[in-house]
Amino acid sequence: MKTLTAKALRKLVLEEIGNLSEAGLSGELADTEKAAKDVEEKEASEYADSLEQNIDFMKALKIQEKRLYKKMIKLQEAKKKLRSKILQGIDKR
Repeated sequence: MKTLTAKALRKLVLEEIGNLSEAGLSGELADTEKAAKDVEEKEASEYADSLEQNIDFMKALKIQEKRLYKKMIKLQEAKKKLRSKILQGIDKR
């Protein structure tokens, strides 16, 4: 692992600052009022359908999760029984 000296770190930071300035990013915070004017406002009702679909999907997943959990419990019980049979068979020999 290579250690990072103060000189190398300074060089790296200066290079990144140069890259940001070339990309047109000054690192200054943008004016929020100007940004807010550029954003199109939407009514909450426009998102209601997608929210409703997500809630319905969540309910369906919960039902599926319960089914899978019950299956998992049955599989674990079967696994325990087989393990005990195997161990009993080993002990008899």
